[in-house]
Amino acid sequence: MKSQSIYASLLLCILTFTRFLTIAAELCIDFPNPLDHSEKVIVECPTTANTDTDVKRQTINFFQVTHNCTVNVALCNKVKIAFIDAGVEISKVLNLKQIIKVYVFFTDFNDINILGSAGSARKIPLISDDKIIRFYPQALVKQFSLDPHPEYSDLDIIAHFNAGQEWWFRNDNVAIEPEQIDFNELILHELIHGLGFESSWNDDLEYLDRQKTTGLTPDFLFHSNEFLGFYEYIFDRYVNFLSSSSVVSTSTSYTYQLNMAVAKKTSFNTYSDFVTEVKSSSQWKYAESALIHAITNYSLYFAPAKYTSSNKGVYLESGLYPFARGSSISHVSIIYEKTPDFLMTWKQDPGETLEETIQFVNYTSPIGPGILSILESIGYETDNSPNPIKPTYIHE
Repeated sequence: MKSQSIYASLLLCILTFTRFLTIAAELCIDFPNPLDHSEKVIVECPTTANTDTDVKRQTINFFQVTHNCTVNVALCNKVKIAFIDAGVEISKVLNLKQIIKVYVFFTDFNDINILGSAGSARKIPLISDDKIIRFYPQALVKQFSLDPHPEYSDLDIIAHFNAGQEWWFRNDNVAIEPEQIDFNELILHELIHGLGFESSWNDDLEYLDRQKTTGLTPDFLFHSNEFLGFYEYIFDRYVNFLSSSSVVSTSTSYTYQLNMAVAKKTSFNTYSDFVTEVKSSSQWKYAESALIHAITNYSLYFAPAKYTSSNKGVYLESGLYPFARGSSISHVSIIYEKTPDFLMTWKQDPGETLEETIQFVNYTSPIGPGILSILESIGYETDNSPNPIKPTYIHE
């Protein structure tokens, strides 16, 4: 359903991103605060020899969790058990090869409106199968067994959770109360975000300049007042923009257009000057269009890669108005709330346990077929998809 012009744009996009290769391949991005994606640190990640050996498949939990828990010992122990359960659940469906290291901060936020969040601690630039550089979560990159590979951070996933919430834990051995949130369900949801279930499209460009949101862009490298390009995450490789159920463009095509707004390696006196130049360009219309799609129902669609366990596409969350940072785009649509893919909708209802919802949707796992096909598409191996598409790493 794609038009000829979109294919032409994609071809140009390949050439443009290939020229960007030598710049991006030397830089990774660290995200120290999962509660605020705009807090990012651009770091050098030099080529490093791979000294890791694959972990035996008999391992039932590939998640190694370090806890920083500031509440009472009994509650901290419940948190630890819940993370063990979540690690085992994910390890059942993904054929992982390397241990995933998670850091968990559990403390009272003094704000009952916040549950918590988790995200990739580092994102690493690699070359996708279409010859375009995209950023991959470190937890995923480790599973590719690249040799050599860009230097890794000590952590793969960072998570912060609010100890001040009304949590219910599986080992409480009592019925969940109407106001309680199932902690096991929430951390399973957040760990999947940390594995790479996340789009790069956001309102950071204007948000960081304290401006009202008028458009969305992919993430971008702006280092020492120099613009180094807009970039996608591997998740975005499969994101389509729809109108009346027809594909009007792709995330990749829009990213290419936005990279024409400002020449890469252009220096600015201030960040505000950079924002002004991007927004005054003719390409800003693509950012405005992306925002319209992000707040219009059935306008964003994840089309899985070939040979995943499910070839059915998945609608992404585009029904929230105004655009909701952290909720829009990087979740499946709320229409899947009562289906096997319920886990990755943007909200979690109190008073319901994970087990009750699994039973209601009549499925065998909390990780539904649509969610699994997304994880397979970005590169995770499963029993049904033993040969996922893998990126390459070019180094000097």
